[in-house]
Amino acid sequence: MFTLALGCADFERGPVAADAGASPTDGGGEGDGGGAVSFASDVHPLLTTGCQSCHRGGGAAGNTSFLLTGEADADYAATVSLTDTSNPSASRLLRKASGAGHGGGAIYGADTPEYQALLAWISGGAQP
Repeated sequence: MFTLALGCADFERGPVAADAGASPTDGGGEGDGGGAVSFASDVHPLLTTGCQSCHRGGGAAGNTSFLLTGEADADYAATVSLTDTSNPSASRLLRKASGAGHGGGAIYGADTPEYQALLAWISGGAQP
């Protein structure tokens, strides 16, 4: 059972490239000058890459309350329930992603650009 839980994390990803997933608040956004983090464009891809292999029906974490379908609208509803916009860093989504109480271990550590993108999205109000 312990080995199955560790299967949630994709240990084959390897290290993140220095510019991969640059913080969305770095002004590098297109059109509007950047800064705003979009669930569909910025957050959902992180969740499908880092979480969906286990957090889906029939997956290793298929019996949890956090299930992803691969559809941004449906996955937004599941994800926003794990956020706390009044205290973003305490959000369950971030705690689990960084490994706190997560059977799959750390998916996105607090020092990764992916974690920072999730934090920026929650801090910005966790908008769709």
